[in-house]
Formats: sequence, structure tokens, C-alpha cells
Amino acid sequence: MRRRGFTLIELLVVIAIIAVLIALLLPAVQQAREAARRSQCKNNLKQVGLAIANYTEATKGLYPPGNVASRAGGWGPSWWIFIMPYTDQAAVFKKLTFNGTHPGWAWSGDAAGDSNATEISRATFSYVICPSSPLAAKRNAGDVAARHTMQNAHYFGIMGATDGNGFLNPASRKANCCGCCGGQAATGNITAGGMFGPLESRSVAGMRDGTSNIIVVGEASDFIRDATGNKVVQSNGTHGILMGSPNRTRVEASPGGMFERQFNLLTVRYAPNAPAINNDAAWPGVHDNFGINLPLNSAHTGGIHGLLGDGTVRFINNSINMLTYRRLMTRDDGATITDF
Repeated sequence: MRRRGFTLIELLVVIAIIAVLIALLLPAVQQAREAARRSQCKNNLKQVGLAIANYTEATKGLYPPGNVASRAGGWGPSWWIFIMPYTDQAAVFKKLTFNGTHPGWAWSGDAAGDSNATEISRATFSYVICPSSPLAAKRNAGDVAARHTMQNAHYFGIMGATDGNGFLNPASRKANCCGCCGGQAATGNITAGGMFGPLESRSVAGMRDGTSNIIVVGEASDFIRDATGNKVVQSNGTHGILMGSPNRTRVEASPGGMFERQFNLLTVRYAPNAPAINNDAAWPGVHDNFGINLPLNSAHTGGIHGLLGDGTVRFINNSINMLTYRRLMTRDDGATITDF
């Protein structure tokens, strides 16, 4: 007895069934992959928190400075450099120099900056990157000759929050930023309510609201988009993890002044994942090079990650109450926040 083979119609039915099954399974696979990426993103931020904790232990309770100027008054390094000895990049840190005019700027005209940029560019800092991010892993670091391409962090030290929604900073903690590069870069507001700031190592004891009530590092790992989803600004800016600032004064020592750009730091002004108002030309404090008020953002659905002072990482919803959000960026406003 001859065995009957598949007819064309039967074969097409089988193919159609398989296609439907794949279509049903594909979203689940994608969700599982994103869940894994999001989990790694959170774990990377926990590593940052551990490095900060080890730094504070070594310095008897002091946070790393947000940045420092060079001895010559040029661009110095960011806080990322100060925690390197407490990560898997301690060997790279030992190769860096803090002499010269611009040790924090990957600039071909300065030997110190050029040498440091070379070492940083060769290394891989996995803990500064969120795997969910669509941003390029590396960018040109501001070298005039475009010889240095280094990682730009997806996490930013928090300087504080601007006034608004019933929240008000003391006048002594407010200044302006940033005197460079056109657009809305010069319409930024900086504050000194958070745990990071120029030329200042703040004490853990200064977190009088409690370490579980302050976000010390926040995620900014996506493009800033307009209301229709168009890419407007790359949130992690230029110049890489090396660059800090040339400012030689603290905010509270120069309130109301105009500060230079504060790379790798942010002062919170807008809601998480806030859409750009048309483009950065119409959004105060937002600029690729470098706006101090870039909103914290991510490619995750619904919010961003924030590292708290106690080392835990929380997911902050886009819909968070803005008064609560601003208070979370402030170390001593007197508010105890239990629900966010």
C-alpha cells in the first residue's frame, strides 16, 4: 500500500500554524531578553553603589567629589575616576596622571589629557553601561583630532533638584550653568542639595533624610525624544567618563554664579523620560555638550533606575509625583519618603 504524502494545502496549513506560533512566542522572547538586560542594568548600578561605599569607607565617610579642576585651573576628572580604585579598573587608575593643564580632557593639545584618554579608551568599563540602551557604547571624547573614543556613562551623579512643584532650595544652593556651546546649554540651573558637586566631597552623615531617602546616582541611557518619538539629544553627552569640570569653587561658595559644564553630573529639572519640547533649542538646560538638566531616562518601559544612598537600586516610575521626585534628589530637605 502506497503511503500518501502531504498535499500542498496541508503543507501550507502547517507553515501557517508554525508562523502563528512564532508570532505568539516572539514577543515573549523579546520580553525575556529585555528583562535580562534590565536586570543587568540594575546590577551594574549596584556595582557603582558598592564602589562608592568602598570609597566612603576608605575616606572615613566622604563621597567622591563630583569633579575637581586641575591645579592649573583646567578640566579635571569626574567622580567616575575617583571610584576606579574600588572597581575592577584599579590597574587603569594607577596609569593616570593628574598633572598638566587638562588631565580630564581628551585633548590632543595637552599631554596629561591625551595620556589619560589613551588609557581610558583602551579599557572597558562594563559597569557604566546599561545593556538596554540604544546609545553607542563609545563616542568621540572631544579630542580635536578625533583619536580618542571612550565610553560615556549611562548613569549620572545627582547634584540636586531645581525649584518647582512646591519644592524650594535655599538661595545659597542655587547657581547657573553652563557657559559654553550654544543652544540651551547656558540656560541650565544647578543646585547643591544632592551628594555630588564640584570641588566638594560631601559626608555620608549629611544625608540627614536617611540613606534610603535620597537618589545619589540616576540612569540616563536613552536618546531624549520629542513628543512624537523622534531622537533629539543623546543623553550621555560628549567627552566620556573622564571629563569633569574646570570650576575652582563650590556652588555654595558662589551662589547665583555661572558655572562651567559639569560632565557626568545632573541637576534634576524634568520628570523621568520627559519628552523634549520640540528640540533642545526650546528646552532650557538640555544640550548634547553638555546640558546640566538633561532628564533621567531609559529604554525600559515605564521608568528609570535610581541608586539610593544605602546602596539599593529602585525603579522610579515616569508618573512619580514631581515634589516627591525633587525631594528624593535632596539629602536634607527634612522629608521622609516612604512611597515612591
